[in-house]
Amino acid sequence: MNEEIVSKGITEDYIWHEAKSIRTKLKSVQSELEEFVFTMSKRDKDNKQVIAKLYAENFQMNQEIKDLKEKSNESSN
Repeated sequence: MNEEIVSKGITEDYIWHEAKSIRTKLKSVQSELEEFVFTMSKRDKDNKQVIAKLYAENFQMNQEIKDLKEKSNESSN
């Protein structure tokens, strides 16, 4: 071990302790990030389903409007 580091009171045990502490914190953050990504991908999937349903409803309503206009034009002729 470097004599300068030891003279400042920083031991190898302290360095290992800090390294393990940082590793534990990083694993925790990684788990939180994975959970966040999973949640966001689920929301994205849900949003896509809602958008698809809205497009289908919009298409159906536009078709009904078109049919009503055609019937209206037929009855006025």
